Amino acid sequence: MVLALALAAVVTTVGGQRDAVAALFSRLSLPWLLAAALVMSTGVVCLALRWRALFPPAVEAGVAPLTTILLVGTLLNYALPGPVGEFVGAAMAGRRFRFAAEAAFAAGVHARFIGLGLSGLAAIALLGSGVVPLPEGADTWIKIATVAIGGGAVVLAALSAFPARLAALSTATVGRVRLLHRLDASVHRFADALALLRGAGPGPYFRAAGWAIAGHGCVMAGVWIAGHGMGQAPLLPGLVFTYAASTAGAIVLFAFPGSQLGWDAMFASLLATTAGIDVATSIALALLVRMQQLALVSLGAVALAGWMRDESRGSRG
Repeated sequence: MVLALALAAVVTTVGGQRDAVAALFSRLSLPWLLAAALVMSTGVVCLALRWRALFPPAVEAGVAPLTTILLVGTLLNYALPGPVGEFVGAAMAGRRFRFAAEAAFAAGVHARFIGLGLSGLAAIALLGSGVVPLPEGADTWIKIATVAIGGGAVVLAALSAFPARLAALSTATVGRVRLLHRLDASVHRFADALALLRGAGPGPYFRAAGWAIAGHGCVMAGVWIAGHGMGQAPLLPGLVFTYAASTAGAIVLFAFPGSQLGWDAMFASLLATTAGIDVATSIALALLVRMQQLALVSLGAVALAGWMRDESRGSRG
């Protein structure tokens, strides 16, 4: 039913290519599409493991509950502007696994930039290689996104290198206002978490990078399988470039609710240009990726409702 509605959207969007849409319907293989969704969904577990790799060593976080918390954060990022989901997810992880929410947030921010940074590097490398054809102007916004990622990474690196200065700045500013003492204490805990991460050495960063690559690989493999199930498996260089560029470019859209539509348009247009598949199949693949994401977000909504119910019971008890 959902797949039929998605394909109906393809028909509406690419009305001028009715033959291509009809051919797409005739090629569909439901088992391949279900396998693709399963493989893509595995990627979220890798993202949870990427996050956990940067937790303080003493923290014992189960993969299943941590993945659930990550889905709740994703749900909130869908609905609200900015990093609201990051804050709420960090608070839930800190409460669930009994460590400072600021440490969970520091780990989450580092994990996010590791994933974005790897995507940006892959996109820039393929951009310079000349192995993928690009639509006019695409290189400009990819470079802008990469610069944005780089700028954020530099700020994060500076904070991580000098956490004591961040704490001192907080004490000298918000720490002087009585009403903001709790915020000052939170900044100090965040600075402590940054110092702890820095002191842990490169090992956690390499483990997080490995899980980030695995997570990206799951999504790309899922898209390739889905393309095969639609009779047009994307060319690998174009698929890698499309995913890397779209993921890196998402940082530009991150602050705006509903930005997922912009990501879908970016993903479909780059697939059609670089991966050797027609427009109808590109849009169908983008829709399938979005449907899979929405299914995971729905699980996040269920988890959030359960968490709120438990919190309500706890407060009454």
